[in-house]
Amino acid sequence: MSRITLITSGKGGVGKTTAAAAIGAGLAAAGKRTAIVDLDLGLRNLDVSLGLETQVFWHIGDVLKGTVSAEDALVRSDRYPNLMLLAAAQTVRQETLTKEALQRVLTELSGMAEHVLIDSPAGIGECFQLILPLADEGIVVTAPVVSAVRDADKVLHLLEEAGVRKRSVIVNGVRTELVRTGAMMQPADITDVLGAELLGVIPDDDAVISCANEGRPVSGTKTPAGQAYDRIVRRLLGEEVPIPPLKIKKKGWFRRR
Repeated sequence: MSRITLITSGKGGVGKTTAAAAIGAGLAAAGKRTAIVDLDLGLRNLDVSLGLETQVFWHIGDVLKGTVSAEDALVRSDRYPNLMLLAAAQTVRQETLTKEALQRVLTELSGMAEHVLIDSPAGIGECFQLILPLADEGIVVTAPVVSAVRDADKVLHLLEEAGVRKRSVIVNGVRTELVRTGAMMQPADITDVLGAELLGVIPDDDAVISCANEGRPVSGTKTPAGQAYDRIVRRLLGEEVPIPPLKIKKKGWFRRR
């Protein structure tokens, strides 16, 4: 049976789509049939992150309307033979975006993939609310700053209220020097505040930008961020992989030298 994982965030700009691309590519590289659904409607960046933007013909709006099947709309990756993408639409008519229509799409994809990842819109808007009851697992991506953590807390509460039992957090863009001075929150502090499992810590890494510009996920690269995502994928596949410590002294969040 397919595992449906919602990848979301309380606010934009924290690396949610980068995480979806990296995790999807990592699962596919591990031999798992993986489908990624881009539900960040109106923006559609996941195809660019995967280097598949020139191959998109049909999108999820066409599937929701019943113009084509989900299988026909999928874009497959030459780089990752086990990876499939259902691209987002630039616009979707409101009457086509229903829980029943999304359920139909996910049911079809579940028959084709072992893992179905949903890249949801940031925030807690209507699309996010429709997806909530359809997910088996929720991964919330946050940045190590107070405002992002507060928004992530709200998202985690909504996941819990919707009955999503497995909930975890990825802390993205961690800069050790700022954590050391107290200007950036420690990942351990964040998970204490949120009361959720820490799935992974992604260091601030220029490789994320260079990979995005090249249209390839950072997972699988021998970079700090790539190795961190590889460990996340291994955890999702059931391995017990420790999170490397930052090796810094604990200080107040905003204390300076």
